[in-house]
Amino acid sequence: MQKNINGKGFIGAVIVTILVAGFMFLLTGAMLAEYFGGLTEPFATGVILFCAFMYLAVAVGVILALYQRWKEIQGGEEDEAKKY
Repeated sequence: MQKNINGKGFIGAVIVTILVAGFMFLLTGAMLAEYFGGLTEPFATGVILFCAFMYLAVAVGVILALYQRWKEIQGGEEDEAKKY
C-alpha cells in the first residue's frame, strides 16, 4: 500500500482537539474558580471535584485520540476508512 503522509486528514483532527480540549480546560477552571471563590460545603466539594475530573478525562481522551490518529496517518492509514 502506498504511504500517504501529506497531513490533509490531520488538520481537522488538530482543530477539533484544540477546541474540545480548550473548552474542557476552560470549563474546569471556571467551575473550580467559582466554587472555591465562594462558600464551600463538604458534599458539594466532592461533586465539584468529580465533575472537574470528568471534564479533564474528556480533554485527555481527546488528546490521546489525536495521538492515535497521528500514528495512523504516519503508518499510511489516512484513507483506510474509504475502503469500507
